[in-house]
Amino acid sequence: MIAVSGRVSVFGKAIQRVISRLKSPKKVVNLCFIFVFFCSTLLTWREAVVLEGAYVAGQRNSLDNVATLLDRQLQHNIDNLLFYRNAMLYALQSPISTDRTRKSLADFDIFRSQPFWQLRLDLNRSLPLSGVSDEFVASGPLLDRDEKTIHTELGSALELSYIMRLSDRSRTLPQRVFYASRSGFFLTSTPPPNDSKIVSLYQRLVVQPYFSSQAPQNNPNRSLKWTHTFEAGRSAGQLVTAAVPLDYNGRWYGVLALDYPVESLHGFLQHAKYDDHAGTVLLYDNELNPIASSVEILPKQPLFTAPELAQIASVVTAAKQGDRGELRMDSRFITWAKLNNYDGLLVKVHTLEEGVQGEFGRISIVLSVLWMLFTLMLFVSWVVIRRLVNNMFSLQQTLTWRANYDTLTRLYNRGAFFELARKLSQRCQQQSQPFSVIQMDLDLFKSINDRFGHSSGDKVLTHASMLLSGALRKSDIAGRVGGEEFCIVLPDTTLEEATKVAERIRVCINSQELLLKPGKMVQISASFGVSSAFEFNDYDFERLQIYADHRLYNAKLNGRNQVCNHD
Repeated sequence: MIAVSGRVSVFGKAIQRVISRLKSPKKVVNLCFIFVFFCSTLLTWREAVVLEGAYVAGQRNSLDNVATLLDRQLQHNIDNLLFYRNAMLYALQSPISTDRTRKSLADFDIFRSQPFWQLRLDLNRSLPLSGVSDEFVASGPLLDRDEKTIHTELGSALELSYIMRLSDRSRTLPQRVFYASRSGFFLTSTPPPNDSKIVSLYQRLVVQPYFSSQAPQNNPNRSLKWTHTFEAGRSAGQLVTAAVPLDYNGRWYGVLALDYPVESLHGFLQHAKYDDHAGTVLLYDNELNPIASSVEILPKQPLFTAPELAQIASVVTAAKQGDRGELRMDSRFITWAKLNNYDGLLVKVHTLEEGVQGEFGRISIVLSVLWMLFTLMLFVSWVVIRRLVNNMFSLQQTLTWRANYDTLTRLYNRGAFFELARKLSQRCQQQSQPFSVIQMDLDLFKSINDRFGHSSGDKVLTHASMLLSGALRKSDIAGRVGGEEFCIVLPDTTLEEATKVAERIRVCINSQELLLKPGKMVQISASFGVSSAFEFNDYDFERLQIYADHRLYNAKLNGRNQVCNHD
């Protein structure tokens, strides 16, 4: 219990020390302004954090809108492609024989040896089939014109030509739909004329990666695959292709595919961008090759260096389809999204310049300016108030000094001196220490005022007080208690020691001459009375002062300029 109370006492004293330090007006003003500055900065930082969160959410939402639109359009196109494949499979399973079909198949048997050929039904309702010779098919490693299935496949393709011809052509993303058969013919929504270009067109179809990638050994799951084919430096030659294989009864017949020209993807991204300061949206393939962007022309210099692309790849590789994320690179804010219906990546790059010019940038600038203005006003207010506090503190110190000190001698005045003397006497009494009092009076001071004037008398008082102060210890105190009367309190000093101090002061004053006026040198003297607490067994200061004053009177009667320490 005692230990707990001791700790509480120590803690209480520590609090008192802190409070006593804060009593300084300067420290209080500084602490208040530091607190206000800290709170304003904290609130501004909090607003900046909220604003940053809103900015990040805005960038995510902006990219999500573009990704959703693109995914929706791609899903629609992929659904159409799968519908064409199902229609082709149904036709292979249940072939229809009509006069037009039989005539077209008979024409094929006639044309099949020619370098190129076309089978045309009703061009207003269907699309032509374009093909190459048996010899060309025989030379292709992936080609195979099977005599058992060729007529059935041609009939099914002719049925598909009706569906493709009648399909909706109002597309947000212009594309080409085609079927490339291993049997040496193709069907496309952009049919070529019946000329020699058919051979080169077919050859181009079957040598592209999207055709070979659908071979059973390359695509055992028989799933949809995306490919990006391009020629360096020619955006017009770039194509993004979605392809699915056509298999029936264990035979790989060919590939159904959709071609997206890069120009259409450019146009889509430009249309989806709604703000000039919204940043740049780019579409990348699965190898992080740029395909299209929301700017009119892809920048000649790549937007990302090799290490930056590696950083993006490391983040995106572990992500799943449909995942979103963001990165910070230098002064750029990067948001990315993996598309659900495309094996690629949509990236949005927002630079610092675009951010400053945008809505969030303007709000950030306003917030920063307001914080700077508030901080400036706070600093100006701190300077003004601190200056006022300094002036008030100086005035308070001046008034306190004048209330406690004599302005002429710079010693304690009577009231302050008596209060301090009482406290010293009580402390010495508590500690059982000796305590002595010296009463001092300048001799014949009235005659100096009468002969030389009061200004000369002030010089004498100033001179005597200076000599008096120089003869005392730091623990001693002296005060002016009357016109030319002074009193000195000596703690921890016996009567004999106090008598020696008084004698030293007397000799110091009497040994020097004072120049009052040109040619007028005066030698002054003083009389002293000394009393001690041990002498009377009494620590009451006022009574000891009366005893000392009585002995001072005896010193005056005995001839002045002497010290008296007995009755």
